[in-house]
Amino acid sequence: MNIEVTSNDQIWKKWPINSTYDGLSPIFNKLTASVRLSLEGNVSVFCVQEVQKCDLPTFSFAKNTGCRPICTFNMWEPKCCRGYYGRDCLGCPGGFRSPCNNRGKCDDGQLGNGTCTCDTGFRGTSCELCSDGFYGPTCKACNCSEHGSCDDGWKGTGLCFCEAGWTGDRLVDICQIWNGGCAKGAKCSQNGGKVSCTCPKDHTGDGFTCQPIDPCALGDNGGCHEHAVCTMTAPGRRKCMCKNNYIGDGVTCEVRQLPISRCLQNNGQCHRDAKCTDLHFEDSMLGVFHYRSKKGQYKLNYTAAEQACAAEGGRLATYTQLAYAQQGGLNMCAAGWLDQARVAYPTTYSNPKCGFGHVGIVDYGTRKNLSETWDTFCYRMQEVKCECKRGYTGDGFSCTGNLLQVLRSTPSFSNFLTQILNCSQASESGKQLVQRLSNLTVQSTLFVPDNRGLPSNQTLSLRDIEFHLSEGQAFPLSQLKNGSRIRTRVGSLTVLGVADQLDPSSFRYINDHFVSDSDIMAANGIIHVIQGPLKAPAPHPQMHVAHKAGMGIGVVLLIALVGGAIFVGYRFYRNNTKPFQFHYFKEDDGEEEAPPTNSSRNICNPVYEAAPAAGESSASAVTVSHRRTFVQLRMKAVTNDQTAVCSRFTAHSVSFKPFRLSL
Repeated sequence: MNIEVTSNDQIWKKWPINSTYDGLSPIFNKLTASVRLSLEGNVSVFCVQEVQKCDLPTFSFAKNTGCRPICTFNMWEPKCCRGYYGRDCLGCPGGFRSPCNNRGKCDDGQLGNGTCTCDTGFRGTSCELCSDGFYGPTCKACNCSEHGSCDDGWKGTGLCFCEAGWTGDRLVDICQIWNGGCAKGAKCSQNGGKVSCTCPKDHTGDGFTCQPIDPCALGDNGGCHEHAVCTMTAPGRRKCMCKNNYIGDGVTCEVRQLPISRCLQNNGQCHRDAKCTDLHFEDSMLGVFHYRSKKGQYKLNYTAAEQACAAEGGRLATYTQLAYAQQGGLNMCAAGWLDQARVAYPTTYSNPKCGFGHVGIVDYGTRKNLSETWDTFCYRMQEVKCECKRGYTGDGFSCTGNLLQVLRSTPSFSNFLTQILNCSQASESGKQLVQRLSNLTVQSTLFVPDNRGLPSNQTLSLRDIEFHLSEGQAFPLSQLKNGSRIRTRVGSLTVLGVADQLDPSSFRYINDHFVSDSDIMAANGIIHVIQGPLKAPAPHPQMHVAHKAGMGIGVVLLIALVGGAIFVGYRFYRNNTKPFQFHYFKEDDGEEEAPPTNSSRNICNPVYEAAPAAGESSASAVTVSHRRTFVQLRMKAVTNDQTAVCSRFTAHSVSFKPFRLSL
């Protein structure tokens, strides 16, 4: 007989048992067996192999051959190993290595049910607990009187607690030993021999077993916003973080909105001929800035922080505004006050010295003590900057182009503009007129008849149109004095009216045309609206060539005569008894003559000429003083109809020896 012990079809050991049997018996005459042990997981089966002899027909073998015919066949009978029970050989409670925790006997085998029969002092499915009155890991028996209760159980100490009215040396404070069996961190309380346990804050359980409370597991997402992710950071504590495409502190989340330039809508309220720049949009911090007291870091309480931001033209920034600034690149490792008494600071890169490497908003939360001192973060909405385009003038909200552009942009000037453009297409002089209206280097005054005074069927000549333009200076209505004249290229305009702009009844007439509107500014001048077009005077006839030659000969003869007169006078005075001398307006005895009246004279400006004052001398005198001789030379100023408004200059005395010439 052979006995084999195998596992997973691998033979562990084989023990040979020698036996000799005769194989010619007609019945099974002997039983041989080998035992195979098969281990598969927690199921173990003993299988008994029976090897039996069988008879063979004698006629199949020749006699006296020296051989004996022997045949065998195998019979298997399953049996469970120790510690396994049932038809499927399941493991006994406690495991096959220590059935019933080695504290009892397992009902194993194929016919067993796996029930543990515990030793004295033990109980439980696998004999893992102590029976009442037994304590400790070995379940020793308690030794308490009938008037006391034992601290029994597997974790018990075996100490006795006396009943009310009884005392003894076996009553102890069980909470001092292993926290009375309560869970770690739980509060243990004892009432006589009874111990009660209470779980710590933010934990749940019966006290002997406590679990931390996860606020995020509650139905309201832990108090976080619906678009936020709740994460438990400690028992009863959580962190809220807004999801992607949302911004906020987690308790409040709003859709992240990219900043939009206000210049995209109606040009930011700037003029259509102005360049709009949204300073707030171009600021990466989006109006948030850090403010620190002049006294140093962390010197502002909440009230002082509010006042500091107000002094800077802003207010305390909100958490959301600070979050937008952080995304724009604001990094500040210094905490500051925010709106609603909150304290935080932004970080854009990980730094172990700032918020333990946190990137985002390091939030200290709402502070209950408003006397705490920090820095502050302020928010200020920056303005929209409006600048008139090149060639335009104004503050950006109101822009004015050159004279031609103003004509184009004013519907009531369309008829006058049409005639100007027609002239520019018809002649070179018309093109030059358009260029003068567009020239930014020359200031001009333009008188424009509106469409009511200039109907579309009325045609003006180029000379008439040029009569409306005075080049050289832009005259506002207040400077157009009564009786003054304004020079144009083709003649002079006369001003009539009152100069008091504060008087509602004040008015102006330009060549008898009433000024209905005035002081329309342009980049290169000013426009006054008149009721009706101006008519240019007829041009002066040009002088004939022969007349010009005759005039030239006459001038030469006149010069010769004047020279001869001067020579004769010089000879006369030289032959006189006393030499002829020029003095500085003094007699020989030293008396000083009074200077001549009206020694100053207006020098004409070709653009503007005021009305001459009454009694004003029209020429300068050259006076030569001598003992009895007084020579006076007059130089007359020649004016003509083309003279424009004159500018007044004070004449200066010019001295020559031996005489003085005063202009």
